[in-house]
Amino acid sequence: MKKIPLILIILTFFGCNQKEKNLNLAKTETKTQLTEKSETIFWIDTISNGKFLKIYSKPENDWQNLTAEYGNENKKHKIDLRTEEYQMLGIPFTNQIEWITEKSFALINGCGTNCRYVLIFNTESEKPIVMPIEYYPEIKHADYKTDNRNLYISVEQNNYNSLNLIIIETDSQKKDKVNLPKDWNRGIGQIYDIIDKIEIKNSKIKIVQYQENGIKKELNRILTLK
Repeated sequence: MKKIPLILIILTFFGCNQKEKNLNLAKTETKTQLTEKSETIFWIDTISNGKFLKIYSKPENDWQNLTAEYGNENKKHKIDLRTEEYQMLGIPFTNQIEWITEKSFALINGCGTNCRYVLIFNTESEKPIVMPIEYYPEIKHADYKTDNRNLYISVEQNNYNSLNLIIIETDSQKKDKVNLPKDWNRGIGQIYDIIDKIEIKNSKIKIVQYQENGIKKELNRILTLK
């Protein structure tokens, strides 16, 4: 049996140790990179026609601490969504963008039965808009059709114990109001008990109610947003 020179044993031992050190170093670097990436969780990260919206959290501080950044090539805004003003949103909230316009991204969330609101990030506004909402483009649970994806509808109670529809343009926030006749009231007086269908086409709004006796009530108006 041949004897292995002592110097070869030393070099082999040193080489193995050095290789193990290099492997450990590589593992450490990879782990660090993954940790850095996981420090920010993006709830929304989208771009549309030159405008962008990012909503993210920093889990090393608080995984519910949401921040929004939005804007375009000329304007950029950053806002903390955990302030008291936006607590009603609920955190974490939906990451589904319901509709997008020329200047805005709109998100919908709810806080219970008959409680729904829209959160609008307009690239020209320093703060997002939050307000109650009932109808919006491509809503799933109501018969609302519109040829203008910029329009959504809110509801308010008027002094005659009936409801008003507030039609709102997303980007400009211009509005028009439609008063529903008092004799349309039925059920418990909520909007989906009263209205069966809304259609907006060529700036005209048609509101329909179907009676149990087969009678169809219809209200037609030309919208004037201002």
